[in-house]
Amino acid sequence: MFAFAVDYRICRRCRTGWVEQPYTLPQYQRCGLGIAGLAALRAEHTDLSWHTLVGHLGESRGFWAAVGSDVLGGYQQRSLCQHVEAGR
Repeated sequence: MFAFAVDYRICRRCRTGWVEQPYTLPQYQRCGLGIAGLAALRAEHTDLSWHTLVGHLGESRGFWAAVGSDVLGGYQQRSLCQHVEAGR
């Protein structure tokens, strides 16, 4: 069983990571799991700047502002690089 999950991709060449669709089970929302989960992901990949693939939905702007504070890239929207697109 899981309480938090997130899809992500990384490109070592560009030193960029993208996260998409972070999800926390409803009974655990607003307990800090999303922030902790993304912090753990960044700790595994300390040399990357972090972005999202899709626009920030109105209801999640506060989450992205909080989680992106002091994060290289700030989880701003950015398309995949050519390396990831091509599967290299």
